[in-house]
Amino acid sequence: MKHKLENPQRIKELNPVETLKKIGLKENDSLCDIGAGTGIFTFAAANQSHALIYAVDLSPEMLAILEEKKAGQKAENVILEKEISKVPSSSCRIALLSTVYHELQDIPEMLRQIRRILTPGGMLAIIEFHPKQTSYGPPLEHRFSPKQLKTQLKENNFLQTDHFDLGGTLYTSVFTPNLSACPGK
Repeated sequence: MKHKLENPQRIKELNPVETLKKIGLKENDSLCDIGAGTGIFTFAAANQSHALIYAVDLSPEMLAILEEKKAGQKAENVILEKEISKVPSSSCRIALLSTVYHELQDIPEMLRQIRRILTPGGMLAIIEFHPKQTSYGPPLEHRFSPKQLKTQLKENNFLQTDHFDLGGTLYTSVFTPNLSACPGK
């Protein structure tokens, strides 16, 4: 699993440092990396920001890898959690789902949790696979086109604010909660 997540082609295309900058991560921004895996984005964010960086992953194997990397990099600002429900409300300016959205079992509940953890003016960045055959990634039937993603997020009271490609395999869509459509978050 670790080998697959840290495939050099995948990391080059994801380009965590530049992608986080393009999303808008600043040095005092908190971020929640949901489905953090081996921490490709977690530790890039921890190096770019002095604020707390939450890494959430259900897998004990991934949490062990994250713990090892956190200790090795002395990343004191990284907080590891097994569930998003453990992340404090209104604590993150950015929530990130990198190649995770297509795996979610309960999308509306996850989006509700994301709205809960975002600070006012916060944003959700989703990195997903283009809906075409690529050298790596999930089966085509598990992929969302950028248009499908935008529609689904709009149905869950998120508005798209940005979109950009990451090479030929991946894309990033950025959203903000439509607070007027969901009183009390």
